[in-house]
Amino acid sequence: MIAISPIRMVAIALSLTGVLAGCANGDRNASLPSDLPAVETVNGQAVPQVLLDVLARERKLDLAVAEQRAAALTELTDYILLEQASRAEAYANDPMFAAEVEINRLQGNANATMAKFRNAAQVDDSVLQTEYQQQIAKAGSSEYDFSQLLFASEDDALKAAGEAISQPFKDVFERWGKKALQARAFQRVRPSQLPPALGNALSALNSGETSKVPVHTEYGWHVLHVGAISPFVPPTFDQLKDSIRETVLTQLGQQRLMKLRDSAKVVTETPGAPAPAIKKPAAEADSKPAEKPAN
Repeated sequence: MIAISPIRMVAIALSLTGVLAGCANGDRNASLPSDLPAVETVNGQAVPQVLLDVLARERKLDLAVAEQRAAALTELTDYILLEQASRAEAYANDPMFAAEVEINRLQGNANATMAKFRNAAQVDDSVLQTEYQQQIAKAGSSEYDFSQLLFASEDDALKAAGEAISQPFKDVFERWGKKALQARAFQRVRPSQLPPALGNALSALNSGETSKVPVHTEYGWHVLHVGAISPFVPPTFDQLKDSIRETVLTQLGQQRLMKLRDSAKVVTETPGAPAPAIKKPAAEADSKPAEKPAN
């Protein structure tokens, strides 16, 4: 039995909002062609098969498996029923409700558009090879086994680093470990994987050396001790090719978005400016008691 998580249901709903939201009075959203094959009819409303296909893809369900198809169809039916209920109750007359639906629609449309940007990009192996070489160069040629004492106080870090000059680091590590924010050993870490200041300090140490001066980062004050340094053997191009393609396609999509931002004319309203009055629904306005005529 496949359970449908309410949280997951909301997440999938966001991806379908663009085709479900905005149904006014017709039996389909105007954004979908009217001649699409239907997978079911709910209260007279034809539901296109393509909606089930999208939901199954997002939920990673196999529609050829009866149990998974039933789970996907039940979920889709629930979306249609809730959308119909929202129209029957005129929830869209509430500006906050309408805005919540619209922001979800915009989010779903944005994600789908970015996916289109990615799919439209043409990337050949020469581009991937260039990216691969850049990643390998950035990764460096060595991996480090090192221990770290991380302190909130610079004074404590200086004391620990000073003691490590004349004492075995393991003794300093044990003595200061309980007072430090973190006392931990790491294995096979490349400097490029660390914050720049920490990575540079690690690269400057040889095997068996301890940093003489604590390294300051946003996390605190670090005292480092290198245990061993070993050569880094990177994965081959073929092993990384698919992940590199994903990286490049994402970058191209972001670049296209940046061009849209640069060419857009955006006028931002002044903070604190009064918002325009929202016209209340006629039913709500009529329910108010009539004012007495002025004398």
